[in-house]
Amino acid sequence: MPRLRKREWIIALVAVLLTLTIGIPTGMALAAPSTPEGVNNQCDDILGSGTPEYMYCSWMAETPKDALDVVRFWTKDGNKKLEEAVPFPGPVLFCKDKNNKGPGMQDCADKDQVLCKYDQGVGKYVCKDTEGNVTNPPSKACLGGEFDCSRGEGSTTSDKPDGTPAPSSSAQPGNDVNGAPVEEDQAPVAENSTGPDEGQPLSTDETDDQTRALPETSAEPSAPADPEPTGQADPRPDASTAPQPRTTTPDKQALTPPNDATGKAAAAAVKLGMRVWIESELAPAWTAGKEQFDAAVASMAAQASRPGVVGVKFAQDLGYWGFKSADDIRKFVKDSSTALRAAMPAGRQLAVDVVVPELGCGASEPCQAAMRGKYPLITRANVEKYVLTGDVDHVNLSSGLFASEYSKWKVTPDKALRNQWITVRARGWDTRVHIGAREVGLAHSGPTNLTAAQAEAAAKLRVDLPLQAGVQTVMLWTHRQDWDGAVWRILDEGLKDNTLWKALKARKGLGRMAVTFDAGDPERGVAQDLTKLAEVFDTIYIHAQ
Repeated sequence: MPRLRKREWIIALVAVLLTLTIGIPTGMALAAPSTPEGVNNQCDDILGSGTPEYMYCSWMAETPKDALDVVRFWTKDGNKKLEEAVPFPGPVLFCKDKNNKGPGMQDCADKDQVLCKYDQGVGKYVCKDTEGNVTNPPSKACLGGEFDCSRGEGSTTSDKPDGTPAPSSSAQPGNDVNGAPVEEDQAPVAENSTGPDEGQPLSTDETDDQTRALPETSAEPSAPADPEPTGQADPRPDASTAPQPRTTTPDKQALTPPNDATGKAAAAAVKLGMRVWIESELAPAWTAGKEQFDAAVASMAAQASRPGVVGVKFAQDLGYWGFKSADDIRKFVKDSSTALRAAMPAGRQLAVDVVVPELGCGASEPCQAAMRGKYPLITRANVEKYVLTGDVDHVNLSSGLFASEYSKWKVTPDKALRNQWITVRARGWDTRVHIGAREVGLAHSGPTNLTAAQAEAAAKLRVDLPLQAGVQTVMLWTHRQDWDGAVWRILDEGLKDNTLWKALKARKGLGRMAVTFDAGDPERGVAQDLTKLAEVFDTIYIHAQ
């Protein structure tokens, strides 16, 4: 277990901090030193100190400036703080019970647990039992010389007179990690074992039976769904007619990009250097039955076959409408993922839009409970089951949809945004999928009446904040769309600039902004509209006709 020397620790710390601050200008970094009271007000307010995400939040800087402050703190006065800093390796926990065959500390009694902490004065790990008595770790830990094995009761070694540990039986073949012999017919239990009988492998007959029972096109059996709460009855979709997984694999070589309005727009956007997604809604076709579902999948796959297309988005605000149960939503995502991946050219990605109302509540438990009760299919726990399973590659999380409801709990719109993005980052969504923001708060109907200062403040809140919270892209709704009896835009009518457009244009260099576009309803024309949008946006979601 090699350790860095003091100078190497200093160099490494400075390198990490500089990388987080300069190399990733819109990312997150280590938090600045805690306040004298030891309280992280932001994390307390957003998450509460008793939540699992709090620990991660407390080590995240809110802005690049915060990260720069961290560097300045440690490097001021000629690196005095760094020179004084002494790195300590983390604690190590052992189990001295030789019969404990489980992974980690599984089935380890308290009396057999040994906690070892690095002692700077001794220069080694010093171990203690659960009663606080100094003791020795298991014999195998003594081989490297980094643990103090020369004192205390409960030694598992037979030390030589000079204090050198005797050879450990664990070094011999056939012994487990604690040095206990393993019977020849006793296979070690894997930590992530998934067999049906507590991790035991299936017999040949059982394997054959289960293999025959699987659908022919499924790479793996679908996990049984846990019982989930159901929402209000929705007369539109009916999941009872949901299609079965595809039984044939389309010939990917035969796909020809269509030359319809969507196809022409995609080709034009690619020529302008934009990254292109094709978006549509598969849920209605999925609920209508296999024939319509297969046709919709084939159409999306053909659109995605055009060179330069990143992938397809097949659901908007997944679970917010169109479904009666969480089981149906999980099955819809699984079926859509399986079918699209089989039909599309290799390398194309899958995306969905989601909304999780409770994330805006922050630490307000009454607000969280109210949101979960009103929207049972899109609770945080349910949405994570839908989209953090490997079935999709990119998740756009909507914001700004529940401002009037948050106000009942005295949560302002800007606070709700901070609550949402800090929580998502603290829960590690970005380690499982590509995270994007779907922002609906910048579109307007009629001419823009924002001053330059107001537009800049709006851009900071709706674009800068998500990016600072670790979001990779911000997708803005919308270039142009008829909704609720009005036409909503980001630009003004006729592709005219406005104060908001100027604020967004100043952020073009980020390369992180996207916009939705309907090729069937352009402002002036597909070519003119796309050329204008390319002034700001690097990515475009084109609605399939």
